Amino acid sequence: MKINAIPVSKIDFSKYGVYYNMNTASDNLWTSQGEGWVDFRTQIPIISTPGSLGITQGTPLPCKVSKMERHLHTQEALFCLTDPIVVAIANCGESKQPLASEIKAVIIQPGEVIVLNKGIWHDACHGIHKSVRYYWLAEEYEGEPTEWVDIYGGPIELHT
Repeated sequence: MKINAIPVSKIDFSKYGVYYNMNTASDNLWTSQGEGWVDFRTQIPIISTPGSLGITQGTPLPCKVSKMERHLHTQEALFCLTDPIVVAIANCGESKQPLASEIKAVIIQPGEVIVLNKGIWHDACHGIHKSVRYYWLAEEYEGEPTEWVDIYGGPIELHT
């Protein structure tokens, strides 16, 4: 199944979590400014638990994705550094594995942040034309190890 990535700003992201555009003022950001600078920050903590900051290197598109992960104990925030990133996401409710028919792929631009709700299936992020590094923030602990699960009806192929 081929899935084309679309800008995260073009979908209703609320069924997956929270979307922040940190490049401009909005209802969920505080803004301040001074001589030579403008600041945008979230009005609430970005995740609801203490978090660990991680950095991951993702492969370029197009690519095949056969497995996804989810976290039942924490939200996960994803931030791109300097290049756009693409992530496949799925809200499959109580399903024990991600369903290919429910997967969407979104493009996150520099300055945009997504915070995935607990239980949202996702893969590692990918670069559009090249390998890319991105930050993530989530609660890390040994009680729930990362488990990558086969996509039912997959694999999928991500494109822009």
